[in-house]
Amino acid sequence: MYKSIESIITRAVSILSKFLLLTFLAKILSLSDYGAFQLITYFSLIAISIYGLEYYMFGNREVAKGIDNHKKINDHISFFLTLFPFTFLLQIGALFFLIPREILSFRVVLIIVFVNFCDYFNQEVYRYLIMVQKIGKANILLVAKSTIFLVLVVVYHFLGNSLDLSATLWLMLISFFLLLLVTFSFLFRFIIQWQYIDVKRLNFEKVKGILRFLFPFILLMIFTKGVESIDKFAIEYFYNSERVGVYSFLFSIASLVYVFVISGFYLVYLPIFIKENEVKNQNLKSEIVKFSILVILSSILISFGIIVFIDYLLDLIGKGEIKDSKRVLYILLGAFFFLNLSQIPGILLYVRGKETKLTAIMAINFFVNLILNLMLLKTFNIEGAAIALLITYIINFVITTYTVKSEWKEMKKNFL
Repeated sequence: MYKSIESIITRAVSILSKFLLLTFLAKILSLSDYGAFQLITYFSLIAISIYGLEYYMFGNREVAKGIDNHKKINDHISFFLTLFPFTFLLQIGALFFLIPREILSFRVVLIIVFVNFCDYFNQEVYRYLIMVQKIGKANILLVAKSTIFLVLVVVYHFLGNSLDLSATLWLMLISFFLLLLVTFSFLFRFIIQWQYIDVKRLNFEKVKGILRFLFPFILLMIFTKGVESIDKFAIEYFYNSERVGVYSFLFSIASLVYVFVISGFYLVYLPIFIKENEVKNQNLKSEIVKFSILVILSSILISFGIIVFIDYLLDLIGKGEIKDSKRVLYILLGAFFFLNLSQIPGILLYVRGKETKLTAIMAINFFVNLILNLMLLKTFNIEGAAIALLITYIINFVITTYTVKSEWKEMKKNFL
């Protein structure tokens, strides 16, 4: 019970820190610099996925089988190091394809590459800590990640320094260097320790076997990240970084509804569902009901809270361009509400091993979203991107719900 409360508080602190950071930067930076910073942060999310290649999906399947956690950790580190030259070059290629050239310089590229690696490394060590039941240490690492950058930015500004994109990126570099030191310390003190190290280069057959398993998840990741980020890069392409800044801030506020559900409920219930489905436990039905209620109620309550307080927040930021686009926020809140609803049937499809169906659904979402952005952005400005996302996630909810019906019937027939 204590660990559950601690985890909830930790995630709340993490989400609040992210909210404060984005709000502070939106107030201090110019909209153009803020938009450029957001493009870089969204690219970092893509780079993390490139590094990870969704390997944790492989580990999730093994959780229910009782495979030794330290072996899984060594296997994962070996897999990462074996493929690192390829994933590193793939990240560099994606960087120059997605980020506008006027933002990039040699220094900025080096900062982005370093931050991406640190962010990925921190994410994986956090997962390792969860695997070896060091929940308290994982919570500390999560808080460190969410607060170090915020503290540096606030202190730097209140010391009287001018905060622009260049200064923000330097502060981000310093914060992730400090985070890297903390993460390395946690890795060697609480996870692998010296006696557990057995990292080795994997042979081609081993890598091929893992990639064969991960292939549908990698496709799922590509389509998912595409839907999550294509609107920002499309706005930059059709308009400019300033409009990216306006849209990205409103998107980040609305996405708190989704982030809370994923970090607070989805990631908590996923291993429970996997294990209970593996042993055909009748308790799975009641757990699904609990998960569904939590998702729906939290989505409504957080959306309502955002609607109530958004005017105060926008007045605090003092950017008229953002306030004039407030309707975009309401559309995005609707989009993320339907995305959260989709997590209910979606988590069942994943638990049932139907990743191919999930990939097909997300492929449809990706191409629908891409086409709608191309159609609506020029006509409705950044509001068109929000409308495209809303329509996409409504379609996603309908298809996912329809797809899960056959799986639900089979589960009820066999053990529910």
